[in-house]
Amino acid sequence: MAEIPTFHPVAAGPACRASTRRGFLGAGGTTVFVASGGLITAACSVARPGPAYAPWALWNDPAVRGSPLALVAAGVLAANPHDTQPWLFHVQEGSIEVFADTSRNLGAMDPFLREMHIGLGCALENMALAAPANGYGAEIETIPGSVLDLKDRHGPAHAATVRLTRLESPQSPSSAYHAIPRRHTNRFPYDRRRPPPRAWRDTLAAPSGDPGVRLFLFDEGAGRTGYDSVVIDATKAIISDAAMIADSDRWFRGDDAEIEKYRSGPTLAVAGLSPMNRLLAGALPLPPKVKHDAWLAQTRDSQLASAPLTGLIAVRDRYDRAAAMAVGRLWQRIHLAAADAGVALQPLNQPMEMVDRDRSLGRGDEWERRLAALTGSPDWQATFSFRAGVCSHPASASPRRALSDTIIA
Repeated sequence: MAEIPTFHPVAAGPACRASTRRGFLGAGGTTVFVASGGLITAACSVARPGPAYAPWALWNDPAVRGSPLALVAAGVLAANPHDTQPWLFHVQEGSIEVFADTSRNLGAMDPFLREMHIGLGCALENMALAAPANGYGAEIETIPGSVLDLKDRHGPAHAATVRLTRLESPQSPSSAYHAIPRRHTNRFPYDRRRPPPRAWRDTLAAPSGDPGVRLFLFDEGAGRTGYDSVVIDATKAIISDAAMIADSDRWFRGDDAEIEKYRSGPTLAVAGLSPMNRLLAGALPLPPKVKHDAWLAQTRDSQLASAPLTGLIAVRDRYDRAAAMAVGRLWQRIHLAAADAGVALQPLNQPMEMVDRDRSLGRGDEWERRLAALTGSPDWQATFSFRAGVCSHPASASPRRALSDTIIA
């Protein structure tokens, strides 16, 4: 029976170090791998030390390398909505079943779990990249169906299975694999005068690998004006919607105690604030309206105004589960390549969140029509939105849950 290590925190040093002991849990004749606590000193490319940032140093640790758990350790570092980390894993020697943790839903912000499934796709891409480097071939099978049919919001929903086969020897890791711990969302202002490197942008023109997924880019002209307008207006609409903004706010972690307690959710460190504004935001109990107005101003006057390039990812049916996960895999690839090329990226998914909100309430299709004007056809439904550029301020890591909190028997 395979043995997978348990991790414990140790003092930070010049390099990331870990003290480990071996342990496993067997259940019902099936080996289930666990890493109790998932704690390892976060001394490499994280915002601050502490258990909540430990998984960023675990992704390629010798203690998990060459085991199925190494794929999970890479998967949990993937992009995901609001840092909800909405995934669970059932790990065996020959497969890893991936579940949507529907209890970690965003409520009115993601009423159909569409964004949740995009986040699962991001995790699947990291796992696929980690497989050959750890001596595995990986075949990913996504569960068909529509997110509109997922009514439960309390437990796991099977989303995909990663079938594993042992290779004769590990393969040389790809550059994307090495970029996994360096990929972070950057909400700081970009340099509007410096477009992303041509070599990176050329990678966006390459086929996505899925004919049902398409990328649309906007840098200037009427398309860019329309893009900026719909993002700004959707941000205003979310702020004006009490249920949406409350469901967004409940994930925010305002201090170190909350960060270590929940190990998830947006923090001040990743908000893209200036040092002075970050200090003030952390020291003063600001009224909700002040914070929400600041979000709108930052979106309009800093994030969009400074971005030389924006984009949409569209599919034929944004509520198809497999399509949503395919979008997540594409976004993860784009973001990892960006990390390699020195390009900063940030999702701006407010318009699609308003499409979902309209549908959940049975009201008009204003946002749908405005997005269709950007894609040029109602047959291509935008489901992900982002900005790209060059930023002088490095992005910080976000908290991550312990591996043991993501693994189920």
